[in-house]
Formats: sequence, structure tokens, C-alpha cells
Amino acid sequence: MSTTLDPSSRANAFGGLAGAFKALADEASMLVHALLNPNKIIEEVEQMRALHQDANKIEASNPARAAALRSQASRVGLR
Repeated sequence: MSTTLDPSSRANAFGGLAGAFKALADEASMLVHALLNPNKIIEEVEQMRALHQDANKIEASNPARAAALRSQASRVGLR
């Protein structure tokens, strides 16, 4: 029983590891950016909260618009 990997398995393993390190680096970069710009994060949270409050107010009379406001709120931090 051999424990060595064939070349394609090694390439796949390396690619997965490289992808994991890239994801980790991207997350660390986003964290540093957030820590250096706290006012931007606070503004985004306030904007999301206001959209959710507006959605809650109109939920009974206009559920489609309330859903659209919630969807908009979910995308605030992704810009």
C-alpha cells in the first residue's frame, strides 16, 4: 500500500491549500480595512437598520416592498 500521491492529486491538494490561504488573506485584509475605517462600518450598520425598520413598518400593507427593502439592506456592506 503506497501513501504517495500521484501528480494530479498533489496539484489538487496544493490548489486547495493555496485557495484557503488566499481566502484567509482576503479576510484578514477586510478586517484590517474595517478596523482602520470604523465610521464606514457604523454608517453601513445604521443604513441597514433604517432599511429594516422601514421594512417592518410597511410589512402588513406592502410585503413586496418590505422584502425589497430587506434585500437592499442585505447588500449594503457588499458595495
